[in-house]
Amino acid sequence: MYKFLFLLCSMICATPLAQAAEVILPEQLHQIESLQRHADKLTYAELDANNYHLAKARSWLNLALSEYYDKDTSGIISAAIGQAETLLDALEKHQTGITMDTPMQLPGSDTVRTDLWDKITTLKKRDRFSCGQLPIAQAEVYLVWTGHEKAESGWSHAESYVRSVEDRIYTAQVAIDNCTSTPIVVLPPLPVEKITFSTDVIFAFNRSTLEPSALSRLDELTKSIKTKADTLEKVVLVGHTDRLRSDGHLERNTLLSVQRAESIKQYLVSKGIPADKIRATGVGSAQPIVQCSTKMSKEKQVICLQPNRRVEIILNRKKAAEVNKEPVK
Repeated sequence: MYKFLFLLCSMICATPLAQAAEVILPEQLHQIESLQRHADKLTYAELDANNYHLAKARSWLNLALSEYYDKDTSGIISAAIGQAETLLDALEKHQTGITMDTPMQLPGSDTVRTDLWDKITTLKKRDRFSCGQLPIAQAEVYLVWTGHEKAESGWSHAESYVRSVEDRIYTAQVAIDNCTSTPIVVLPPLPVEKITFSTDVIFAFNRSTLEPSALSRLDELTKSIKTKADTLEKVVLVGHTDRLRSDGHLERNTLLSVQRAESIKQYLVSKGIPADKIRATGVGSAQPIVQCSTKMSKEKQVICLQPNRRVEIILNRKKAAEVNKEPVK
């Protein structure tokens, strides 16, 4: 009898906790998606996609989203969301002197590879830091992410994250060494602007039909394209997949990436963007951003490879002499 009462009490007492978890996690996803739209809006309106603080905010959101789908409970999701929110709010308010400091660890992570932190600090002090600001921002967040993976599963699991950090540091080093621009913190608008959408929030798994939740982001993109129409020559959509979806047949990845880019093109056309100004293509899994160990479980690989699943929107601007002052109606 006592044993039965104990079991009954355990079930009743545990129910509120389970319900609380169900409420908290969707709210975190809502926060992440809301902040992603905030970052997109800043990019469309005024900021170059390479902006250091914007790139760091996006990286924090990528971390938070990945750990959300991994059902992480260490506290790193809320902490990463907080980091991104602070940066985006400062950018929206046009604050000057936004701190470039990055915490070396968050709740649920360890401080790792101080030698890589030292390299990043050195690069941030370079005169032409602005030329490598995007990969530097990504490297800092990925190094915190490495510390989380190490704390969660050990160094064997964290190795692929370390390689991603090293790749970004190397990319930044090369960009700074070869830079010929005036040293500034925020890069001026480039002749080509690139915006990246994660396909995980635009399409269902292995599908090319737009999710209803993606339409507001595509509407913002449409508005941005129309605003810049007199200076735009071409909008190029490039679909990318991760390597896991091919099942040994790379052409499946390529086809899926093309179909996804084509779906976005058709939506933009339906909103009034001329079809002849949009080119949709796909490269499958041929151009990954991150590399992840095949020794991980399939579930871990899906999470790790999330940055590779994307659609890049490239806005090719006309030369000054070719600018057409007549916007798209």
